Amino acid sequence: MKVLFLYLKAFSFTGGIEKFNRSFLKALHELSVDGFMDADAISAYDKQTDEKYFPHPRFVGHGGGRPLFVLNALVRSFRYKTVIIGHINLAIVGNLIKRFNPSIRLILITHGIEVWQTVTGAKRQLLEQADVILAVSNFTKGKIVEHNPSVSKDKILVFPNTIDPYFKSPTSFRKPDYLLRRYGLTLQQPVLLTVTRLAFTEKYKGYDKVIESVPALLRMNPSLQYVICGKADDDEKSRIDELIKENAVGQAVKLLGFIEDAELIDHYLLADVFVLQSKKEGFGIVFIEALACGRKVIAGSKDGSVEALLHGELGRLVDPDNGKELIKAIEDMLHLADYDPLALQQKVTSAFGFLTYKERLRHYLAD
Repeated sequence: MKVLFLYLKAFSFTGGIEKFNRSFLKALHELSVDGFMDADAISAYDKQTDEKYFPHPRFVGHGGGRPLFVLNALVRSFRYKTVIIGHINLAIVGNLIKRFNPSIRLILITHGIEVWQTVTGAKRQLLEQADVILAVSNFTKGKIVEHNPSVSKDKILVFPNTIDPYFKSPTSFRKPDYLLRRYGLTLQQPVLLTVTRLAFTEKYKGYDKVIESVPALLRMNPSLQYVICGKADDDEKSRIDELIKENAVGQAVKLLGFIEDAELIDHYLLADVFVLQSKKEGFGIVFIEALACGRKVIAGSKDGSVEALLHGELGRLVDPDNGKELIKAIEDMLHLADYDPLALQQKVTSAFGFLTYKERLRHYLAD
């Protein structure tokens, strides 16, 4: 079986979809090495591949040249039995491929908010024409069906995210000494952590609600620190700085900016509790990364985060609009007596580890 994967970015940007694409490319390559299929990939924006995920000879990158990408993808698609479209924003190329080669098996990957509303035009056509739709959560599947009733729910398969195959889950859960020194923290200080992009146009992540909760949390935990990791755009940085000032929590909230992959695991280990009570997560890779580091996790109860936490089995779910519930959850998790980091790590690896992910993909492609 010959498979072609068409996608936006995997190596030229760091975000949830890019992490998904890297793992997906790795799974395609390993299934090719296993002899299950032959997979190639074409990117609209990446210029080159990372060889540890996907081999250069089977990759073509267009570095942002969309017209050439569309033409190349269309011409090359005739060589394949299955074409996988990595994002609905590639609807035009997907529709062209299906138009000129109706017998091809077309698979669309859907992640979250991009399909949580009624879509029109080329995007709607792709949802209807795709032979299979992979949704990262049941929540996303439900939203597709709710807002696009012409799309058959039977062809939507749930395909959760995974922990990156090169994410080295720690064997020790001790807080890293060098980060404690860098940030002026002690082992005794309770630390809350959020890892996310801070964008002014995405005011649904919930870190602002955590900041507003810090004064109440400090009354119970005077040395508490809230650490936010992630690149912020200028408008959002100004908004958050003002919020910190309004709540008089400048000594308790740290904005660390972008964290390199080499230090990401150590930053997870810095936390006593990872908190991201977002309202618009299709799944949330950061949750399973934090759990793989043995960290206690709080997530929102109104989106795909629920499935990342196995409906509360792996962490605490809260109403993202209820400040009192958030404060209580943080307090409860900070003082949780029955807490086994190794057990958390093993559970999340069993549910969302790369081997499970790869075998699920093998099964779906074989059908």
